[in-house]
Formats: sequence, C-alpha cells, structure tokens
Amino acid sequence: MDKKLKILIIGFGSIGKRHYQNLTALGFGEVFVYDENESSFKDYPKIAKMENLSSETVKVFKAVFICTPTSLHLQHATLAAKAGCHLFIEKPVSHSLDGFAELENVCKEKKLITLIGSNMRFHPALAFIKNYIESGKLGKIFGITHEFGYYLPYWREGQDYRKNYAAKKALGGGIILDDIHEFDLLFWLNDFSEVLKHKIISGRSGSLEIETEDQAVGTFLFKNGVLGTVRCDYLSKKYRRNCLVLGEAGSLYWDFNDNDVWLLTKDKAEKLFSIKNYDTNQMYKDELQYFFDRVEKGEETFNDLSRAKLVLSYCLNYD
Repeated sequence: MDKKLKILIIGFGSIGKRHYQNLTALGFGEVFVYDENESSFKDYPKIAKMENLSSETVKVFKAVFICTPTSLHLQHATLAAKAGCHLFIEKPVSHSLDGFAELENVCKEKKLITLIGSNMRFHPALAFIKNYIESGKLGKIFGITHEFGYYLPYWREGQDYRKNYAAKKALGGGIILDDIHEFDLLFWLNDFSEVLKHKIISGRSGSLEIETEDQAVGTFLFKNGVLGTVRCDYLSKKYRRNCLVLGEAGSLYWDFNDNDVWLLTKDKAEKLFSIKNYDTNQMYKDELQYFFDRVEKGEETFNDLSRAKLVLSYCLNYD
C-alpha cells in the first residue's frame, strides 16, 4: 500500500474526522481536507486545507473521500470522478438516483475504483456469520432479520440533533437512509439474491423535532426463498443492533452489545464465536486498508456503485 499517495477528504464532520485520524494513523502523510465550515477545523490547527474545489484542484489526488451530507454526495463524487480520482463515498451513496447514471458512466469510462462505506461488513462477528452461512453448516436459510435502534439526540454528543442532516429531508436524513447498513447487511448475507417483492413502512412518532421518519420496518422476499426483515429507529434509549439468521440446522444470533454469535437449537445454545473489548474503530481501519488494496490492484470492491445503487433503490421506495 503506497502511503505517499495524495488523499482528499471532502466534508469534515464526525465521519470525515474519523477517516482523517485513521488515515494518518495508518501512515498516510498526504491527507488534505475541504470543508466550507471553518469551525470544523478548530481542533486541527495544522491540518492541510483545500481552499476551493474544482476539476483542476482535485485532479492532483489519487483518492477522494466524500463525507459531506448525503444530499451533496453525487455532486462532489462526480466532480472528483471527472478529475480521475478513485472514490470512497460514505453511506448512503445518495438520497436520490438523480444524477447517478452520470457518475456511473464517468467511473466506468475512467476505470475508477469505488467503495461506498460499509464498515459493518468488516465487523468480525458479522464476517463470521457470513462465512458460516457460506460453509453450508446452517443448511437451507429461511430468514434473516436485522435490528438497529438508538435515540437520535444521543448520536452526536454536543450537537443539536434538530440541526443535523438526519432531521432534514432535503439533506437525505431519516432512519431508513441513516441505517442503510442493516439493509446492506441483509442483501450481503443473502448473497444479493434477486428480490421478488418488498415493502418498507415508515412512520414519524412525533416525539422528536424532526421532519424525517424516525422508525421503519422493511420486509423482503428473495428468489432463493429467504424472507428478510429490517427494523430500525431513532427512538431506542439503549443502543440496539442485532442479527438473527433462521436456518435448517438452527438459528444464528448476534448482539452488538456483547459480540457473541450463538447457534440456537431445541436442546442447547452453543457459543460459536466471541470477541470481547472489540475496538469498533478497527472496522473503519480495515475498510480503509481494503479500499486502498483494491485501488493498488485495480480491482472492483464488494460494495461499488452498482451494488450500492441496488440497495439504495429499494430504500428509496417506501411508504
């Protein structure tokens, strides 16, 4: 991995800062940042800042990280792609499919590597579940359920949740797109089987001062017979994230809060995998290393634009 290549981060909010810290920790020495909000840099007085964005100023970079609000992703990604930069785009890739075709065409024409943020795929417990399913030990898979929930005002300490992109429809907020991780994991664990029919129902409870949905349930019937479900919300006072895989030989169950993977059968509960005191930031580091490995080899990633577009298209189609 070439640590001397030049990298640009567009957007220096919480995820932009995380990527900056991880990139520098991994030894990348040429990391620049662009953000119109000067207050974003108050704790980073020596950071290398870009003063403006254009095809000329961006073309010097090998890779660009898109970490702006969701509604700006395609605009910034397309500018960087036209400049010939490989793209790491934070999830979700956009809040709309408008302009998506143009970005896809530019990336294809210039043979650019793209990765849409999918750090949960790098969690050791979920990687174990993926491998266990593929090993065939669980037999035929009947159903996969993912749940996520956390009270929105707790998400970013010190920030007014009502002013965050999550609260605003025009910026691409709402729990469905914010938690596209769970939808992505459902499709990934089920090897992207074709969807026969699906339904996502969303609602706004009224308990939060936001204009977006704060809870949703999605159900998918796949061609391989798997019935998949995602339940997500901005309302749970205790952080909740889990996965249940219903199989012929039993059920696999994982809870983020204890990081054990259990095989549940009629007579026993067997712990198949456990990782304690796991540093969740490692997922993000592993994701970065994976991205740059693919850039170096010129190989497509497992969550490129086409994959992300598929999941996004279903998440945009809800009541």
